[in-house]
Amino acid sequence: MTRIKGWLYILFLLFSLIFVGITHQGTIVGDYLFRMIGIPPWSEAATNQGLHYSVIFGIIMLIVSGNLTIKYFKQRYKKYVGRSVILYCIIFIYLYPILTEQLYYLVNVKNEGVKVVDFLEKDSDCMYGTQEDIVKIQCTIRLINYGGQNETVKIRPIFREYGNSQGIWSFVKIQPQEITLLPRSNIKYNIQFESKPDVMIAEFGANGNTNQFGVEFVKDGQKKEVFRN
Repeated sequence: MTRIKGWLYILFLLFSLIFVGITHQGTIVGDYLFRMIGIPPWSEAATNQGLHYSVIFGIIMLIVSGNLTIKYFKQRYKKYVGRSVILYCIIFIYLYPILTEQLYYLVNVKNEGVKVVDFLEKDSDCMYGTQEDIVKIQCTIRLINYGGQNETVKIRPIFREYGNSQGIWSFVKIQPQEITLLPRSNIKYNIQFESKPDVMIAEFGANGNTNQFGVEFVKDGQKKEVFRN
């Protein structure tokens, strides 16, 4: 029974680490589990800002599970138990995004189409500015192909203005660009986009830069939007 209790404490600690760990996509499993049971992970659900409830809950679980694990193994090994548990936790958190990315590659090795392509916010940003009746957009975008073959897709950035349904991005139509993603690749691309001409663009004007945007993928009539903000 004592040995079973020890394994339960380890599993509890592992679950807590996975719950608060950040994947290679920049997402948190705890957010997904909260939404699955109908609880918003953020206090300001519309903008994903404010108090991060899932992380707070996960940290509490991590403290409790860590203490239980340390207390159990201290009874048997006495020395360096606390340091060892903390060190293993740090190593796991560091390796977790690498492990999740490799898992996606493994699962999708024989798949193809829009379901194997992905967008990562990390290292991605866009600069934009109006020129008469069009918007020119220069983006640095990190894209992934989890599949085992080249994927030629059409992509375009997606911009949202929270709390401003009448802003410029509510009517601007960005024209997609075609790009070929290499098999099992995680690469940063520099891509220029333009909007379709619209007289309203000259009236509004738009200049700036942002790293809060999503990407739309289209291939063979199938569409996929990735927006994690």
